[in-house]
Amino acid sequence: MAEISVFIPIFNGARFLDETLQSLLGQTFCDFEAICIDDCSTDNSAAIVARYMKQDARIKLVTTPKNLGTAPKSLNVAAKTASGSWFVYSSQDDLYSEDWLEKLHQRAIETNADAVVPDLVTYYSRRKSTYRVSGFHGDRSVIISGRDAFIASLDWSIHGNALWPMHFLRDGGFDEFGAFADEFTVRRFFLKCKTVAFCDSIFFYRQDNPLAVTKNLSEKLLDIPNNNLHIWRLIVDSGFGDELHSHYALLTLRSVAKAKFLAMTNGPLQKYVSKVDDVWYVMRMSTDFQKSLALAIGRQRSKVKSFIYTRASRSLFWLILYSKISGHLRELKHGKRRFNA
Repeated sequence: MAEISVFIPIFNGARFLDETLQSLLGQTFCDFEAICIDDCSTDNSAAIVARYMKQDARIKLVTTPKNLGTAPKSLNVAAKTASGSWFVYSSQDDLYSEDWLEKLHQRAIETNADAVVPDLVTYYSRRKSTYRVSGFHGDRSVIISGRDAFIASLDWSIHGNALWPMHFLRDGGFDEFGAFADEFTVRRFFLKCKTVAFCDSIFFYRQDNPLAVTKNLSEKLLDIPNNNLHIWRLIVDSGFGDELHSHYALLTLRSVAKAKFLAMTNGPLQKYVSKVDDVWYVMRMSTDFQKSLALAIGRQRSKVKSFIYTRASRSLFWLILYSKISGHLRELKHGKRRFNA
């Protein structure tokens, strides 16, 4: 038995896995288990984990029966093996301050909060990052409701790395509808919380792994619009007001346009463009979504933007035109970059 279960989904993570496991074993809090879930890696990731298992019994390895393709699916496979009262989830390349688990656990006991969120600092191997997400708008002493945490999570004012009660995982697990379904699940977890607290330990979120799902140019990036559409529906179904769900409806439309441009302008992704079109058709046929989007469009100061958004939400021809215009304008301003939701 362990107090905290740390889940680490792995697929071909050998490049940074040593650093991650060393960082975990350097924790000042000792009562944890690290459940490494290898999703049929083709590199030596499993061998690296096996080597650490010989050094420390807290390191465990679960191997999926076949390649499942996403972290949420891997997490659900491993959930039944966990013994902790709490759990936290990390990618295969992230790092942690030595007191990461200690302060998360201490704050959970002190406050009786349902979730505790540490600081998040973006991490690069060869340069220092100045980007930090800390507390609730910088305040770590405050304790907020789960609904307030959910709202703050929509623009990442609160990030998703948190210490959660294990029964959150037992009661429904992670959603599996796409590569980014874990981000949706985190929002759903916040809504289950009565209270959310914060602490000053640090989760270092690596940004220089070219194989990370957010960095690697693959069809998984085209899952982002569907994830946003699910979040929009969660906002509506949870009874939040027009301003919140209409804003997210417009964000969803924009993400569809970005994904459409990405698929159209990158040869290997062109065969997956139907994944984006399917989301657009759901939006197009949903009366609720169209009403929500119309509220956001009605608040636009630019008549040109209002016109384009309206047409793009109803006509595939206009969606393609909007995707090309907005995509080329982004490239002119920022250069050719990876997709960013």
